[in-house]
Amino acid sequence: MLFIACTSKQSITPTSTDIVGKWSPTYFTQNRLADGTWEPFHQINTLIALPVYEFTSDGRFLKDGKDGATVCFSGSKYKVSSDNKITFTERHPDEAKTNCIGCENWAVIEIKNETLILEECGRVRNKFVRTK
Repeated sequence: MLFIACTSKQSITPTSTDIVGKWSPTYFTQNRLADGTWEPFHQINTLIALPVYEFTSDGRFLKDGKDGATVCFSGSKYKVSSDNKITFTERHPDEAKTNCIGCENWAVIEIKNETLILEECGRVRNKFVRTK
């Protein structure tokens, strides 16, 4: 008798509620290398606390409880597409004046065992844990 098992990362769909909730940074990050591959995850040490992300069930995005549009690299509203890409709308009204670099390439890489891996700006991946 032959048994075959396969594992795959959890799929996110636009109607999925898997991402909804508060996510605290673990300070584990991964950078894209010049050849397009990813370095191993490593822990960073920083004197500045990284923000807690919150994805609400009504499509709002918050960083440390503040509207996502008040800070760079995101917007106030989000949607997750069937290919796990995150699209932000209602971006900072003066984005050009605040020296924010456009960053519209976010993706959900994995949600598993209360851990979320987000790829932000196509160049860095960060791990988060669900906040209870």
